[in-house]
Amino acid sequence: MPSALDTDSLSACPKCDLLIELSPVREADYISQCPQCFHVLEHPTTFSIRKDVLCLLTGLLMYFPAMLLPIMNFTMIGHTEAMSMLNCLETLFITGNIAIGVVVFISIFCIPLLKMTLLLFVITRVYYKISSRYLAFSFKSYNLITAWGMLDILLLSFIVAAIKLRDDAELAAGIGLYAFVVLLLASALQIQLLNKNLIWRLIERQQ
Repeated sequence: MPSALDTDSLSACPKCDLLIELSPVREADYISQCPQCFHVLEHPTTFSIRKDVLCLLTGLLMYFPAMLLPIMNFTMIGHTEAMSMLNCLETLFITGNIAIGVVVFISIFCIPLLKMTLLLFVITRVYYKISSRYLAFSFKSYNLITAWGMLDILLLSFIVAAIKLRDDAELAAGIGLYAFVVLLLASALQIQLLNKNLIWRLIERQQ
């Protein structure tokens, strides 16, 4: 009589949905791939976490310049004005668009910083094997708010605004825009590189 299937050791490939039996997490350098589509399921533990930390530190380094420094310089009828994300948020509240201002503040200012802070907390704890009762909660919170970031939508709005204003005003990119683009790229790369299964398994080992 065949033995019962141990479903706890199975995982579905995110690309082709093939059920794969997982091997125990090892600290040595290894790469786990799907045998059907060759999608990388797990990277070496240390190397994978270091890549995540690199993206997080880059994002945190670019966050404050992206939010505080001028994004664009508008020149119209000889008058030049520099606009930053903070100026835009202030303008929304001054003009009475409080609801929109609250949404922008939460989705653009709060969520990206909270995401990076939560993930940095989790990754540093599992990397240095420091146990904490808040590890699972922090990683669940990160996964919950990941879908609420709007950095890519904001960049698209910048492009649309620049196209509409190019005939009426002279536009020049500010330092904040370059920092914002790097922040967006670091955030997107971090999401792609993050090995959630590995992080969950490392959290379970520390509980």
